[in-house]
Amino acid sequence: MNKKRLFIAVVATMTVALLVSPAIAKQFLVGGRPLNLFGYITQGTSYCISEDNYYTEKGFQSAIMNLFIEGDYKPKHDLTLYASSMLTVDSIYDLKDSANSWNEKLFNKSSDFYHVDDEYWQILKEAHVTWTPSSPEFGSFLFRVGKQIVSWGEMDAIRIMDQINPLDDSRGPGDVEFENTVIPIWLLRAEYNAPPMISWLQDFGIQFVFNPNADFIPNKRLRAGNDEGGVWAPEVNIPLGGPFPSDFAYLGSQIESIDQPDSWDSDFFEYGLRARGMIQDWMISLNYFYGRENEPVVKGAPPFATFDAAPDGRMILHPVVEGMYPRQKFVGITVNKDFPSLYLTSLGGVSPILRMEALYAFDTTFTTNLDTWERFDEIRTGLGFDWKVKFRFIPQNAFFAISPQVFYGKILDYPSYGLSGVEEESFAYSLFLSTTYFNAKLMPSAFWLHDHDSDSDFLQLRVTYDYTNNWRFTVGATLFNGREEGNGFEVFDNKDQLFFKINYKFG
Repeated sequence: MNKKRLFIAVVATMTVALLVSPAIAKQFLVGGRPLNLFGYITQGTSYCISEDNYYTEKGFQSAIMNLFIEGDYKPKHDLTLYASSMLTVDSIYDLKDSANSWNEKLFNKSSDFYHVDDEYWQILKEAHVTWTPSSPEFGSFLFRVGKQIVSWGEMDAIRIMDQINPLDDSRGPGDVEFENTVIPIWLLRAEYNAPPMISWLQDFGIQFVFNPNADFIPNKRLRAGNDEGGVWAPEVNIPLGGPFPSDFAYLGSQIESIDQPDSWDSDFFEYGLRARGMIQDWMISLNYFYGRENEPVVKGAPPFATFDAAPDGRMILHPVVEGMYPRQKFVGITVNKDFPSLYLTSLGGVSPILRMEALYAFDTTFTTNLDTWERFDEIRTGLGFDWKVKFRFIPQNAFFAISPQVFYGKILDYPSYGLSGVEEESFAYSLFLSTTYFNAKLMPSAFWLHDHDSDSDFLQLRVTYDYTNNWRFTVGATLFNGREEGNGFEVFDNKDQLFFKINYKFG
């Protein structure tokens, strides 16, 4: 039995044990102190409803199981030990092991990337020790060491200030659990929250973050080519100008040579500083970061491309690239403010909330259209608005949440010869709608993101139903639309899907 099949056997055994055990015990006493345990197991599947082609497997294309367990233990009132773990298995690689269509499109070769998440940092989510000494006279402190997440941003969907932790985008934009895409990394974090001192400044705090590069974990990227990107490989055809089968070539996986640092390499140490305070009911933070990009910048390298043959006779082009993880430096501001003056009893009596963040990055490295690397300063901004309202024409007592967002970016001193895949200005906007029915057991929601630069759209509709405190069911659809070939969400235009997920909480 190979390693991945052994993983699946272990998971199956654990799953049966969990599902037949009573979900009652949440806390244990160890040395007279509480040990809290919690977890869940999910089984989801997706069904592609688009037309079948080389990049698309119509019908069932995933069967992802997640097993998550977390626990915390407090040996002292101001000392907490926390750890969480997740095992992810996509059984579609077993179910379609002998499917001709699946294998001819090379989806079976992506098994090494998506069948089982078996890297240690994928299985071990968070693991840290937190010490929180405090006193009324001097304020409170927080010292946290270990594998953790540090969140600075205010926006959803597109990250601006949240640049410390890498992301796992490898399973494509159809992932219905966006929060699971953030990868915890090994950090040292220290915070100080001062006691009230000045009438106009409340809740003042300073945070310092240090990444010693104990283990460099970059973004887990969505990969090109069916052999590495699987069912979410972007659909990109390279024109060849001849008759079939030389009319175009399929885009295959990249052959990469990326300079990745050794552990504890001081050139990759990262430093973050954040000052946060409440000023006249405006929650404002000032941020500074000096470190490295989590996403590599790449350019062509000799021989620039290799070819092999697809089953239909066309060629598969594999770009050859070299890359590095460049320096990242930025300053930024975030703002969060509610507006009681817009409180309207007729709409439910909830004040709207403004969210904003803006970032100025120094010397960001880009690949130019001349296939060189150059540095330019850039600005990234985001503005969001959250409001819970009640509409008289909707037969329910619950609120209807409305959250629009707008994103704008600009690269300064943009060169006349252009940058690869990046425009001088970028603009996008999104809208999230949600509500609840039946005492908050039924939760329909919709999320729409429009990329103005490529004139493309991403739409996700879903309905979640909490059958009991332990069982949750989710159904939905993920839809894509693009108008510029090879740009934005157009590369997923033929990957529309329906999805279904069962979630069981235990502990």
